[in-house]
Amino acid sequence: MENKKIITEGVKMAGVFVILFILSLYIPLLGIVTSLFLLLPFLVYSAKQPVRAAVSFAAICVMISLLIGGLAAVPFVLPFILTGTVIGIMIQKKQDKFSLFMAGSFIFLLSMVVLYVTAMGLAEDEAASIGESFKQSYQDSAELMESLGQPLPEEVIQQAQELFDYLMALMPSLLVLFSLASTLIMMAVNFPIAKKMAVDVPRFKPFREWHVPKSILWYYVILLLASLIIEPEKGSMWYFSYINIMFMLQFCLLLQGLSFLYFAAHLKKWPKIIPILLTVFSILILPLLYLVRLLGIIDLGFDLRQRLRRKS
Repeated sequence: MENKKIITEGVKMAGVFVILFILSLYIPLLGIVTSLFLLLPFLVYSAKQPVRAAVSFAAICVMISLLIGGLAAVPFVLPFILTGTVIGIMIQKKQDKFSLFMAGSFIFLLSMVVLYVTAMGLAEDEAASIGESFKQSYQDSAELMESLGQPLPEEVIQQAQELFDYLMALMPSLLVLFSLASTLIMMAVNFPIAKKMAVDVPRFKPFREWHVPKSILWYYVILLLASLIIEPEKGSMWYFSYINIMFMLQFCLLLQGLSFLYFAAHLKKWPKIIPILLTVFSILILPLLYLVRLLGIIDLGFDLRQRLRRKS
């Protein structure tokens, strides 16, 4: 009887997966939306059934995706299958939501990195030519503008090249942020549906109660001092490490600053739109972003929240 229930549930969830997969693969605009729900069948099934059944279900769905979309479709769907399965198993084991988020983000990131490295290994020549293609595009644009009588200033071309080089060096951090954002969005849209399907999903603490570890501030200070002692030279391993670690530390401090704004808004009973607008503007306006990050540093170093509580 138990085996029959496991199989019946698996057939239902496989049907849901097939529909979502076909829509995501073959209908471009709608597929952007439906792809957010691709992990739902695996989350629901893994949260209700034994781990062995969940792993078998994931493997079967990989084979189904291979039959429907061919070998090229597997890299597209595998991160969703793995992430949904891991999150579902952790829900079954009563893990808190933050643990689900971190584990899901790690699996999503790891699967993308492995698939990316594999793809680059199979197409090494194409990967090596990507940078040259972008550089050539700069030159072509400059030549086109010059032929139209409006040559691009040398400073603009130089700045564009520096920005491209910086973004390429920052790719690991950007990939991490993409994985974090993707997992957070997928959890936000899938958890309410999973709850209606009798899955006991946990809840996040309110954003105003989020705290990054205080050690983040020490890492930030140490890295700043290290950059003053040994200047990061472009192209060196120290430069590559410095900009990626610094970027992630600054992102954590920005989160701390935004969390403090939401805490202050809640404590002072401000309209909810105020911290939301401050969040948007801090992303769009660079000086405000610096101020919010500074606020995060002060909050971590001097416990502004406790001081604010005592004054209210």
